[in-house]
Amino acid sequence: MVPDIEIRGLSVYFDTAQGPVKAVDDLSTTFRSGRISGVIGESGSGKSVMGLSLLRLLPNTARITGECWFGGQELYSMPLRELRKLRGAAIGLIPQNPNASLDPVMKLKRQLTESITAHGGTTRRRAEARAAELLGQFGFEEPERILNQYAFQMSGGMNQRLVSALGLACRPGWVIADEPTKGLDAVLRGQVCAVLRQIHLQHHSSMLLITHDLELARRLCDDLRVLYMGQIVEQGPAAEVMEHPRHPYTAGLIRALPSRGMVPIPPPDPGRLKHQGCPFYPRCARAAERCGKEKPGDLERPGGGKVRCFLYE
Repeated sequence: MVPDIEIRGLSVYFDTAQGPVKAVDDLSTTFRSGRISGVIGESGSGKSVMGLSLLRLLPNTARITGECWFGGQELYSMPLRELRKLRGAAIGLIPQNPNASLDPVMKLKRQLTESITAHGGTTRRRAEARAAELLGQFGFEEPERILNQYAFQMSGGMNQRLVSALGLACRPGWVIADEPTKGLDAVLRGQVCAVLRQIHLQHHSSMLLITHDLELARRLCDDLRVLYMGQIVEQGPAAEVMEHPRHPYTAGLIRALPSRGMVPIPPPDPGRLKHQGCPFYPRCARAAERCGKEKPGDLERPGGGKVRCFLYE
């Protein structure tokens, strides 16, 4: 049975010349196996940092505190040799930057088949067949020809689909998909969405979908977590969060969609920047004086889940 991923008190800091910057702030949550769990929010909200921290793939300037439990194993303290055995095999990754993941001087066939044989315990011939099958699923019309080329010969959208195939190559029980439709047109976004859904249903794969594409999250996810400044401000069933957002930030994200009028979230009020309360206080149209002085905890969310907002006390 595929285990849950349980995060306890995760904080991530980046050391800079101006001092440490906190990207994830005391985050605790459990991603249940057998589901597609989404994490949404604006760029810079901490989504990708949280996801990459699970496999300890952050740069050396990052400092991680907290715990991450996976099947009785604590990933942040696990020896790196043991963690490498989990990467790809138990937990696959679809990264958002294919140029950093694909070797420009190694043929694509070798990159895909080496990953499959390293973790899958299969023959090279079967690995090559599996690679061709994956490329076909992701819309490549001539998989064999593509496999004999290099990443630099592909377009950005093609490379994004290639790293998606690479992340799924070993049929991992968990897949962390970090912006899997980034740089793709509407047709290819729909195709990638369909493939991820198919793999989830056929192989019972558990998925953590990190995205700012709210339409993709609505179509794919069973549950959603909304991140703002490294904190989960709202979480609950995906359909409920999308149709009835409770936190003012979530409501702002949805109002900014083209289908909802493209009303942008207002910028921070300069007079509210210095505060010790809710992280969304400087931008919130519904903020009270209390919101700038106190941080709300997790409150029961109407319709299921949790919300960090004093409106629901």
